[in-house]
Amino acid sequence: MRSFALLLLLACGPLLAAEPGARSQVQLNDSFKYFSGNASLNQAAGNGHQQTNVRVISIGDQPATSLRVEQVRGTIALPEGIDAAARIQGAAFSQASGISGINQSAGIGNQNINAFRMAVGVIPESLDDAVLSQSTAITSATLGGATVDGERIVEISDQAFSGSRGVVQLNQSAGVGNRTTNSLSIRVTD
Repeated sequence: MRSFALLLLLACGPLLAAEPGARSQVQLNDSFKYFSGNASLNQAAGNGHQQTNVRVISIGDQPATSLRVEQVRGTIALPEGIDAAARIQGAAFSQASGISGINQSAGIGNQNINAFRMAVGVIPESLDDAVLSQSTAITSATLGGATVDGERIVEISDQAFSGSRGVVQLNQSAGVGNRTTNSLSIRVTD
């Protein structure tokens, strides 16, 4: 009996070794239909993700809409392989109105930022380098230049977001070490 169990264990070894290092998948299906207002959604599968949706609205003679988001992480431990998928299916966010911020990540160590600023009653001014630099995702050596084998899938249904009105900010990533940023600044003067 022991020899049979040992033989079975040895036979399964190559099958177990053929499995990918990790699998992660996130999916929205028909979510947030007909919503009105402000929706902020962070959805992640895997390890080490950082996601945020930030909204700043200021009204007055001298409104301040300064916004700074910093994401810091250490070195990421990588598997030998990863299959990652991020999907928005069905009629998710269809017929929605308002401000929608969606961060959807599958995999390892992805960073996503949606930033929205609106100032009403402000004196017009030009955008300088300091303001423009807030909308960039900086690079780093947290992955050490390593590559990870596997399949990456990002999908959005053709029905998703149909008929939506307002602001839609979407970051969707599948894989390892992706960094995405959406930044929108609106200034309204009298």
